[in-house]
Amino acid sequence: TQTHHLGHEFLTDVVELRFSGRLAMWAESKLWRSLVYTLLEGASQALSIRRDDLDGTLYRHTYNEPPAIVLFDNVPGGAGHVKRIAEELVSVFAAAYQRVNNECCGAETSCYECLRNYRNQPYHDGLQRGLARDFLHKVLNAVKLNS
Repeated sequence: TQTHHLGHEFLTDVVELRFSGRLAMWAESKLWRSLVYTLLEGASQALSIRRDDLDGTLYRHTYNEPPAIVLFDNVPGGAGHVKRIAEELVSVFAAAYQRVNNECCGAETSCYECLRNYRNQPYHDGLQRGLARDFLHKVLNAVKLNS
């Protein structure tokens, strides 16, 4: 038996978002994948970036803390989109919240109007609009209190 590893290097720009504190530690595991796609949709809308030019994933540094959300330019060499996301993070979060605050489907699910798209089909059953909405609402309220 032989082991083969398939893959390729893809150099691009990334932004890594880590959440800590009680809100993040007690969050359901389904929240994180939902939040990846919520933030991608919010960034696309808030910054007028083609949605196909952005993607994201989760990365676990350790198992005793929430996974990091990694957003990246889906363009080889990077296009500077994630740099703009990092600079306009509050407006991206606000647009993401608006995206999942619409009553397009049940809070315990998602639809093509809020989170689903062709590329995230393997995760459709786990994407929950309500989890992302509630988390972003609390984060945005904390930002308002601290500013």
